[in-house]
Amino acid sequence: MIAIPILRDLTPVGRIAVIVTLFVSILGVLMEWVLQIHGTPLFFVSAAGILGLAYVVGISTERLGALAGPQAGGILNATFGNIAELIIAFFSLSAGQLEVVKASITGSIIGNLLLVLGASLFFGGLKNGTQRFSSKVAGLDSTLLVLAVIGLFVPAVFAFSQRAEPGAGHRIEESVVVSVVLLALYFVNLFYRFKHPTEVLGGTEAPAEHEGPIWSARTALGVLGLAAVFLAILSEALVGAIDPFVESFDLTPFFVGVILIPTIGNLAEHLVGVQLAMKNKMDFSMAVSIGSSLQVALFVAPLLVFLGLIVGQPMDLVFEPLEVAAVAAAVAVCALVSIDGESNWLEGALLMGVYAILGVSFFYLAG
Repeated sequence: MIAIPILRDLTPVGRIAVIVTLFVSILGVLMEWVLQIHGTPLFFVSAAGILGLAYVVGISTERLGALAGPQAGGILNATFGNIAELIIAFFSLSAGQLEVVKASITGSIIGNLLLVLGASLFFGGLKNGTQRFSSKVAGLDSTLLVLAVIGLFVPAVFAFSQRAEPGAGHRIEESVVVSVVLLALYFVNLFYRFKHPTEVLGGTEAPAEHEGPIWSARTALGVLGLAAVFLAILSEALVGAIDPFVESFDLTPFFVGVILIPTIGNLAEHLVGVQLAMKNKMDFSMAVSIGSSLQVALFVAPLLVFLGLIVGQPMDLVFEPLEVAAVAAAVAVCALVSIDGESNWLEGALLMGVYAILGVSFFYLAG
């Protein structure tokens, strides 16, 4: 059987994760299409399946990156790093859940910079003491992130100052123009990283533990394609179950988008960042958290604006005032942490504390 060599090349934990993921994914498909079980049970099963599929996508991409080399590998990791979240957002957009989609954008940026980076600094600091990383590389990424977020939130500032009504034509037009600029910056960023790999990676050594299983390129592509198919099916089921889920637990779609969706789509990648920090590979750990936020701001958000036009659900980039303030604070804190090139567990605890405070605020916003 094809699955045997695929599983054989995984670690024992990896085998269990892939088998459980396959089982849960098939269960989710059966619940949606055969058993006709919807609502909250389907939300939980779909979410569990997507968590596992995000891990499978991650190890497949890592293997392809290892086979392609450091430059192309970096581009692959950047491109597929948030594919699970992007697929969920696309189906949410198609279903008209614009509040969930926009909240997931800011939630992903905040989660990466406060929760993931905070957990990485905290657990890495507990194990290794004061940790050091390239302040030059982290500073470059932080600067790019500041500029990207400024561009991303310009439509929101414009709407606040002009008191523009939701759905106004000029809000969509401005968001489209801003999205074009952000996508251009994204590809310029990729080009720079491709031409200067040592400057953006902090050295020429790649983390051997982060290269995925020993699969051939064909096997890795096959696993990636199958995972993407299951992701699409389960994401559609998840989105369809959002309304019953929020009613069952007295939540808001906004809270689901800003907290739950980013966690479901990016948990596997988040765990990688923490593991790298515990192995004292802080340059790569910082790249996971900051790099993922960069991709959301420069690629995922503007792409969703264009996809919204295609599927007939126009989406602007006007966010809630609390979202703008929260992202601005997260980016500023990240830049401050990167200045001296050193980190400790206290900084990590403070970052996670700020995330908890924001989470409570998001819970009660529009509640």
